[in-house]
Amino acid sequence: MPDSVDQRFSNWLAQVAGLLLPKNLYAILGRGSSKTTDFQAERLQEMVYDLPGAPVALVSDTYMNLQKNVLPTLIEGLEFKGWKENIHFVIEKDPEKYFGKDCKTYNRVVSFKHTMIFFNGFNLTFISLDRPSAAAGRSYVHIIGDEVKFFPENKIAKLTKAVRGMTVKYGHSPFYRGHTFTTDMPNPNLIGEHDWVLKQVVKMNKTQILDILDVAFVLNEIRQEFIVAEAGGNKREIANVEKKLQRWEERYLKVRQNSTFFWIASSFVNADILTDQFFEDEFDSDLEDVKCAILSLPPEIEAGERFYANLADVHFYDDGNDSYWSHEFGIRDEPDSRILKYCDPDAVLEGGLDVGNQMSLILAQPKKHGKEYRILKDIHTLSPEWIETLAKKTRTYFKHHNNKQIDLYYDRAANSYKKAGQDLASKFKDAMEKVDGKRTGWKVNLKSVGQGNINSWVEYDFMMELLSNTNRKLPKLLIDRFNCRFLKSSIELAPTKKDRKGRTVKDKRSEGLPIKRLPLESTNFSDAFKYIMCRKKWLKLVKSTRKANVGDVGAHG
Repeated sequence: MPDSVDQRFSNWLAQVAGLLLPKNLYAILGRGSSKTTDFQAERLQEMVYDLPGAPVALVSDTYMNLQKNVLPTLIEGLEFKGWKENIHFVIEKDPEKYFGKDCKTYNRVVSFKHTMIFFNGFNLTFISLDRPSAAAGRSYVHIIGDEVKFFPENKIAKLTKAVRGMTVKYGHSPFYRGHTFTTDMPNPNLIGEHDWVLKQVVKMNKTQILDILDVAFVLNEIRQEFIVAEAGGNKREIANVEKKLQRWEERYLKVRQNSTFFWIASSFVNADILTDQFFEDEFDSDLEDVKCAILSLPPEIEAGERFYANLADVHFYDDGNDSYWSHEFGIRDEPDSRILKYCDPDAVLEGGLDVGNQMSLILAQPKKHGKEYRILKDIHTLSPEWIETLAKKTRTYFKHHNNKQIDLYYDRAANSYKKAGQDLASKFKDAMEKVDGKRTGWKVNLKSVGQGNINSWVEYDFMMELLSNTNRKLPKLLIDRFNCRFLKSSIELAPTKKDRKGRTVKDKRSEGLPIKRLPLESTNFSDAFKYIMCRKKWLKLVKSTRKANVGDVGAHG
C-alpha cells in the first residue's frame, strides 16, 4: 500500500453491508460487533452523499440513551472514518456559520435543537420514543435506529408512516423510504423487548442480494482500474475506464432499488477486534444472557423463571416526560426533575438505596392518597465513584425540587458497620445534607433503622402479591419506563433459583459481571427496589391478608 492510503479495519459482514448498501438493512448482531461505529456510520456517510439536504430520523428508545450511548458511538464511528464535528457536521448549531450559505436543508428547519446537520444540508432529527412529540407532523426520507429490540412495534409502525414525500427530489436514491435498523437478539420473554425485527426477513430477496454483490464486485474492480489510470495520466485510457465506470454505476444504482438485507450474526463476526479474552470472559460469566447477547441465539429462558414473575406491562408508564421540557432539553443538555411529569416538586421524595460496587438509588412518590405508587427516576454510580458522587448527582437532578426531603429505605447492611464508623446509609445522608461542612438544604430521613433482614424468599412472596394487583390494601405500582431504564432492566432480568431448603430466591450471580455491565444486566437495582417496596407496613398487609384468607376458608369449610 502506498503511504497516501489510509488503512482501516472493517469486519467482513460490515464490508458486505458496505458493498450492498440496500434500501433496508436489518442486522441482528452480537455484543461488540460494531453495529453503530461501523454498520451505521458507513451507511450514514453514503446517505449524506446520496441525499444532499434530505431529512432523516435518528431514533432511540430514550433520549438519554440517544444522548449518552447512541450519538457518541455514532460520532466515534464517523471520526474513525475521517469525519469531524464542526468540519463535516454540526450538532444543534446553525450550519451556515460553518459551511456557508450553500449548505441548504431541503426541509424547513425551524429550530436547530435536536438536529445534526451535515456540510451539504443532509440533516438528522433526534427522536426518542419517550419524547414522541419531536416527530409530530414531520416527513423523513429514511429512518435509522439502534437497539430496536426496545422499540414497541406499534410505536415504530407509527413513525415509519412519516417516511414519505419528496419523491421528485430523492426518489432516485436506493435509500429513499428505507430503514437502517440494528440490534442484538431480542428476548420477547422480557418485558420491554420486542422481536418484530425478526419478521423483516421475509422482505429479503436472496437472488437480488446476490445480484447486487456481483455488480458491486465488478464496480469495485473498475474503480481500482480508474485510480490506476488516473495515476498513469493517459487521457484515452482514463476516458475509456470512465465510460465503463458510468455504465456499471448505473447498473449498481438500478439493482439496489427496493432491496432488503437481513442478517443474524454472533459477536464472532468481530473476533479480530474483540480478541479471545473477550469471549473467555463472557463465557466464564456462566449467564444465560451469553446465548442471546453474544451468540445471537433465540432465547430459551421462560418468563416463569423470572424472580418478578408477575411483572407486566401494566406496571410501566411511558408518558412520564413533560412535553415542554422534552423540547427545552437538547442533546447536549443534562435534563433535571422538571421533565418528570408526575413528580410533585412540593412533596417529599421516597428513595430506595443499594450499596456496593454499583451504588443504586431509585426515587418515588405515593399518588392519589396512597392508592398509586410511582417510581420516577433511577440514579447510579460505578466504582471508583462513591457515595459523595451519588449524592451530588441526586442533588443536581432534583435541584428544582422545592421540598428537599427524602425518606430513605435501604438494606440493613447499610447500617451494619455503624460501630466501625462505616454506616453507609448515614454517609449518604451526610453527603446529601452537607458539602464542605455547609448545609445544602436537603434532609434525608433514615426509615430502615431497626428493620430486620428482608430474606429473598420473603421478597419473592411479597412481590408476587404486589405485582398481581389483587391485594387492594397495597398501592398500584407504576414505574417510569424511560426514566427508570436501569431499574426496569434489572427487575425484568432478575432470575430465580432454589436454596437448600427448596425456597425460591433471587439468583444474584449477575452482580459479578464486569462493572460497566452492572447497571443494565445485574440485580443491583432490583435490590434498591426491594428496600423501597418491602417496608414494614406493606409486608404486614400481605401477611394479614393471608391470615384473614386462611380464617375465611376455615369458617366456610
